[in-house]
Amino acid sequence: MIWQLTCYNTFALPNFNFENSGNSHDMKNKKQVHTGKLIKIKRSFKLSLVTKLSIILVVLSCLVYANSIRNGYVMDDVMVVSENRYVQKGLAGIPLLLTTHHLEGFGANNVSDYYRPLSLVMFAIEYRFFGLNPAEGHFFNIVFFAACVVLLFLFLNKLFNGEKVITAFTACLLFTVHPVHTEVVANIKSRDELLCFFFSFLSLILFISYAAKGKLYRLFTGSFCLFLAVLSKETAVTFLGVIPLVFFFYKNENKKRSLFITAGTVAVVVLFLCLWQYAQSRNPGQESLGAKLTHSLSSGSPEGVSTLAPKILVLGYQLKLLFVPYPLNANYSFSSYGYAGFGDWRVLVTCAAYFLLVFIGFGRLFKYKKDPWAFGILFYLVTLSLYSNIIPLGQPLANRYAFFPSAGFCFVFALAFERWILTSKASIATLKSVRSLVVLVPVLLCFSIMTIARNSDWRDNYTLNSADLPQSPGDYILQYKAGLALQVKYETEQDSAQKKQINDESIKHFLLSLEMNPDYTEAHSDIGVAYSRENNYDSAQFHFKRVLELNPSHFNASVNLATLLFKQQHFREAIFYYRKATGIDSTSGIAWYNMGICYARIHQLDSSVFCSKKVIEIAPEFDHYKSFGNAAILYKMMGNMDSAKKYEEIMKQYFPGFSL
Repeated sequence: MIWQLTCYNTFALPNFNFENSGNSHDMKNKKQVHTGKLIKIKRSFKLSLVTKLSIILVVLSCLVYANSIRNGYVMDDVMVVSENRYVQKGLAGIPLLLTTHHLEGFGANNVSDYYRPLSLVMFAIEYRFFGLNPAEGHFFNIVFFAACVVLLFLFLNKLFNGEKVITAFTACLLFTVHPVHTEVVANIKSRDELLCFFFSFLSLILFISYAAKGKLYRLFTGSFCLFLAVLSKETAVTFLGVIPLVFFFYKNENKKRSLFITAGTVAVVVLFLCLWQYAQSRNPGQESLGAKLTHSLSSGSPEGVSTLAPKILVLGYQLKLLFVPYPLNANYSFSSYGYAGFGDWRVLVTCAAYFLLVFIGFGRLFKYKKDPWAFGILFYLVTLSLYSNIIPLGQPLANRYAFFPSAGFCFVFALAFERWILTSKASIATLKSVRSLVVLVPVLLCFSIMTIARNSDWRDNYTLNSADLPQSPGDYILQYKAGLALQVKYETEQDSAQKKQINDESIKHFLLSLEMNPDYTEAHSDIGVAYSRENNYDSAQFHFKRVLELNPSHFNASVNLATLLFKQQHFREAIFYYRKATGIDSTSGIAWYNMGICYARIHQLDSSVFCSKKVIEIAPEFDHYKSFGNAAILYKMMGNMDSAKKYEEIMKQYFPGFSL
């Protein structure tokens, strides 16, 4: 069936005298045009095959992820949206987001090795217009995912000059419904991954246009898009390998243009690395995410087991999830699948699989001209390289790490489908054949059902951890996150008996996490909070102090330990830890406020006034502007009535009944 868009345009014709025009054919035509009357001219616009297939991909993308719109903020969404103070400044926060590391807006203790400002800038703009609305965030994730799928399709089609349109479409069908992508689309935080993919493939399409036509503006806009990609996420740095692969082996008709494209790519990456270094220089002396991963691996692995073998096993697990995406977890640690030595069969199989991929990929690249199999395999290997754990990135494995590499995997799958299922030249007719549908439909249907079901797991932290923990009970990070999710649930529970039960259950999960990894600082920190809620102060102090032994710059442990000592009226010791907390984060209103109260309790009024003024300077609204009232009372106690009256008048603006 031919799809048509039909437009009817009405024109008023001038009063021509057709009888004297000399056109006898017009006179004989039964459908004569009468003078001065209106006629309708029918125009038909046929949608191209590529456009039709693109529309199908957009619709399918929206259908499989539609149920994620009802989800809330989950996991790292807190750090980048709902509790990020720079994002919540709206448009005013954009300069800060562009000049700081990824998580500085969430708190000084949350050091990040990353520089990914573009997604945060987008969140700040959305906050300005929509406020804190997770449905809006999920909606835009779906929109960008659909756009990513279409760009992948257009790129693959252009790469092979339209000769692989059905193969490209099959690859994108699988890419659209693959369950391993649920973390990227259903988690608002992963907008960075979506933007990176979107701008990376847009840059490739623009570069292909430049390579074909030589128009310089295509080169510059392509380079700019690639720059936006690396500002979204550092994954785009792997295009240092992808772009030479494309433009020296597949689109290599003009070597000079290929060199310009490669030079532009290098320049973009160098500029990005300079900006990254600048952002990192603003936060010196913190333990990096890579160092945390190395410490986690070495502290959790059995004695005598090499750290290289588990890293190789991760690569095998990554490949396995593309073939069989079950079970999926929001978090993987090395303990998720067991530590392994070089004698482990899984490590040996992984080594053999990747050696085979490298051999086939490079072998076919040099043996056959513009071989599609080589491109799919090498794209997978190149884009996966950043997440091979050779360079530690803070987490050994995550489903989002497969987002780029899976494009290569899906293309290889489509090539295999074309060769062994379609057998003849791929076309719409062969794609609709019974033989192809018997293979393709069950795979797409199964993956779609798994994706839709997995979207529901991402409803909130509690449902996500409830779904993931049974799959990996031996994972210390999942045990910790289960406890943390229960602590969040504790905050909203009204029934006191239920609150105690929830708190006790969270402590069990924290203890299991610490049993697996005794040096896990976050579990120590949060179990300290749980013990404090039970008034078990000795146990709480032990865990807070253990955190500070492992990481002296841990803000939460410092301020929580100080608050615990404050409750016990150990004011001088509390001041010590509050001062430590303000040394880590000088903008902490709670640390300065409570330290001021402690100084007042030991009658060091000058120091108490200093703290109150500090709160007024950095967070005047803290605790309903009570720092103004505290300053008024302190000045009165010191006999400075002029200053006392000054702050009393300010306080009356917020509390008219306030009086000294």
